[in-house]
Amino acid sequence: MKLKILATGSSGNCYLLSTDTETLILDCGISIAEIKKGLDFDIRRVVGCLVSHCHNDHSGSKARIEKMGVNVFAPYELGELDMAHTVYGSFDITAFCLPHDDTNNFGFLIMVKGQKILYLTDFEYCKYKFTKKRINHILVECNYQDELVNMDLPNYEHKIKGHCSLNTCKDFIEVNATDSLRSVLLLHMGDESCNPEECVADVEKVAKNAHVDYARAGLEIELETDECPFL
Repeated sequence: MKLKILATGSSGNCYLLSTDTETLILDCGISIAEIKKGLDFDIRRVVGCLVSHCHNDHSGSKARIEKMGVNVFAPYELGELDMAHTVYGSFDITAFCLPHDDTNNFGFLIMVKGQKILYLTDFEYCKYKFTKKRINHILVECNYQDELVNMDLPNYEHKIKGHCSLNTCKDFIEVNATDSLRSVLLLHMGDESCNPEECVADVEKVAKNAHVDYARAGLEIELETDECPFL
């Protein structure tokens, strides 16, 4: 199985999770043209798209994707709920509510081909534990380091209440890391509030023997259960 990063960060977020025959889109906050290019224009293999919340950097191309006939799972549109479930092709997906300031937002547990993947972005904290699920891969926001955030920023409160700090990210990974965890990918890192290399080094301390990296456009990752996934 492969993960391809098309975009990550405040300017847009989109990831492609693919088996040999199917692709699931994780968020669609970039232009439909960029998404089609990232898919090598092979729309037929797309079985669905997951959208975490309504902000444009995650949902910008939602309507265009729906017009193409692709199933879109946007649980934030379903009203007040803590969890929701769907199946797209071989992808079994459970959505769970995550606090993102005042915006309805969801993370996803994705089970496919014997692998279990967590995708969490734009959240202050996560109240759920997944230890019993024995997660293989964690894709998780690491938006800022406390010491690098400018408290005079006009969006300071939103950044703190709507995004995941390095410390919160580390706590989440430490709680959910078992000997089944093979990789951790840090997402949506702030341009001026995060040092990617420092964050990776810090997360490595709590990720057991999992391989840790940070997302950037163009990165492709082989998600394996027993071998190093990063190319």
